Amino acid sequence: MTVQVRRGYHFLTVQEGSGSLMPNDDLLPVNVPAKTIPGEPVTAPAVTAASRARQAFRRDRITWTCYLALALFTYFLSIQGNIIPFLRDELALSYREVSLHPAALAAGLIVCGLLGERVVAWCGRRGALALGFAGICGGAVLLSLAHTVTASIAGCLLMGAPGGLILVVVPALLAERHGALRSVAFGEANAASYFASLTATVAMGSFTAIGLDWRYGLVLGIALTAVALASHAGDPIPAARPAGESGVGRLPAAYWAYWATLFCVIALEFCTLLWSPEVLERVQGLSRASAAAMAAGFSAAMLIGRLFIAPLLRHVSAQRLFAASLALTLPGLALYIGVRQPVPCVVGLVVVGLGTAPLYPLTLGFAIGVAGRQGEVASARASLASGLAILIMPMALGALADGLGLRLACLFLPVLTAVAALCFVAARALERRASNLTHRSGGH
Repeated sequence: MTVQVRRGYHFLTVQEGSGSLMPNDDLLPVNVPAKTIPGEPVTAPAVTAASRARQAFRRDRITWTCYLALALFTYFLSIQGNIIPFLRDELALSYREVSLHPAALAAGLIVCGLLGERVVAWCGRRGALALGFAGICGGAVLLSLAHTVTASIAGCLLMGAPGGLILVVVPALLAERHGALRSVAFGEANAASYFASLTATVAMGSFTAIGLDWRYGLVLGIALTAVALASHAGDPIPAARPAGESGVGRLPAAYWAYWATLFCVIALEFCTLLWSPEVLERVQGLSRASAAAMAAGFSAAMLIGRLFIAPLLRHVSAQRLFAASLALTLPGLALYIGVRQPVPCVVGLVVVGLGTAPLYPLTLGFAIGVAGRQGEVASARASLASGLAILIMPMALGALADGLGLRLACLFLPVLTAVAALCFVAARALERRASNLTHRSGGH
């Protein structure tokens, strides 16, 4: 006889006579009592992966705090793409030197990705978040006051570390809070982050259009952070699990395949985000202010796409949504790169944004899901993927642009899309293989 029981965020399958427990993530971990029928196996509610999001998704104050923290981090992260043209003129930077600014931020994220869980264990989640906010605001101040390329790069580095600790704490906390509904939480959190990204882009376009200094965009971000910290200072932040409860051992192979997918989709997103103002100005011939404003189309599309993740997950599985989203980016990239007219290019940029929007939160959900109880470590290593992608790919695109021109360099974006698809297929195969091995070992 097979019995399925609930433990924490998972239903576990018990094979009679084996005494073994096997996690079953295809069933929904909600507070619904199992149905008992005399003479029949005791089973949990038969709920498919696609119907998980139909269940009640409750946003408590901690959830909103996580959304806000990620949004503020993204505001400073995304504003770089809009201030790069101004920094290039003020400091006489080459494309490669321009690329060193997001690379410095990425280097900080790499440090947080390698050591983040240790910092959280040392100072707690609240302390790590405080360090993260100090990093992004301190980096913004240094960036706005910089008169040399070294100082401006140092400001970006400070935003990455300790600023990147926000990316270590928030996903792990949301995953613990929402269990199998983590993809919905990640989608909404990233929708909030792209609302902040849109705010940053529109603010920069507005400030420069009326003749104000670009630094007002950073001042606005610092002011918003101060208000947010003041209003959420007393929020309770649950402590991380003790080391004995967080799981031990290596992260599974499927996690690393999803990690590679995560690297590719982050690279696709940030290469587009950071270089789209340059593409619109240098390739399409728009004015700098117009290019900055039109680049907001990408952020707006990302925001819309992430707002629709939860409704879409009511009808399709997360895996199918990922595949469809990845496919949607291809015609968008064809317009964005292949047509030398501003209107089709902006339309293509919007389509790329819609297709790219679900990729990061869905992949992050897949990765943390297969990591099991090693959520804090998995979240930190996901931050490492972010740092490496932002470090390598925009800089590589800048180097290609110096040699081939920006338009030809952007042909690298469809290559990233194809590699992401291959990594996703490999991750799914490894996940199924691990599941089959678990079930076989439980049957002996």
